[in-house]
Amino acid sequence: MEFEIRETKDIVIYDIRWEFKLIDEMPTSLHDNVKSQLAIGKRNFLFNLKDVTYLESLGLGILVGSLISVSNLGGKLKLINLAPKLRLLFEVTGLFKVFEIAEDEETAIREFSK
Repeated sequence: MEFEIRETKDIVIYDIRWEFKLIDEMPTSLHDNVKSQLAIGKRNFLFNLKDVTYLESLGLGILVGSLISVSNLGGKLKLINLAPKLRLLFEVTGLFKVFEIAEDEETAIREFSK
């Protein structure tokens, strides 16, 4: 799992790329990075999944773990740009009821202000 980090206003945005490989370093660095951001007081997170076409249980676990860490400290985590297969996965697993999902970055940023 690779990601780039950028910020706008008080929102930490992660542009995520996920390509699962059997011989991959344990891809917990995303969740670890979120926890580091929380430790310095950041509370609003946006995961851009535009470059993620597939997730299995490991990837879902990282997303859910990040959401739990953020929620436990009163923060918000939103997802954007879900590919059709990911959207279906979130519907089948019921995760669309757990995560806040926005269509695009502009909409998500606006929703953080509400």
